[in-house]
Amino acid sequence: MKFSSKLLAVLTSSLGLFSINFAVSLPAQASVVCEPGTISNYQNGSLATCILRQDMTVQVYSPSSGSSNFECQAKKFISFDDKAQFKSCQLSQEIKIIKGNSIETCPAEYKVYVSVSTNGIQSITCSP
Repeated sequence: MKFSSKLLAVLTSSLGLFSINFAVSLPAQASVVCEPGTISNYQNGSLATCILRQDMTVQVYSPSSGSSNFECQAKKFISFDDKAQFKSCQLSQEIKIIKGNSIETCPAEYKVYVSVSTNGIQSITCSP
C-alpha cells in the first residue's frame, strides 16, 4: 500500500507540473492578415503597410493612458512604424477619444493615427 501511495504522489506531482508548464509556456501570437501583393516592409524586415484582408482589432498600450482598442477596416491600409508599433488604419467602427476634459468622436470610415512620444505620452488623432 505504501508503494502505491508514493507512486500516486509522484504521478500526481508530475502531471501537475506538466499542466502548469503547458499553461505557462504557450506563446501569445498576433498576426496581420494582408491582401497578397500589398505588403511593404522596412529595411529591418518589419511590416510598414499593407491592405487588410479582414477586419482587425488593434490594441495599443501606453503607460500614461492605458489600453486603447481600434477596429481597423478590411480592404483598407494599416501602417506601423519601423519598430512594429501601430501607426494608423481606417476605422470600421466609431471610437471616442478622451482629450483632457473633452471627448472627441471619431466616426467609422475615418482614419485614426496613433503616436507615442519617447516619454510615453500617447497621441490619438483622426481625420476623414
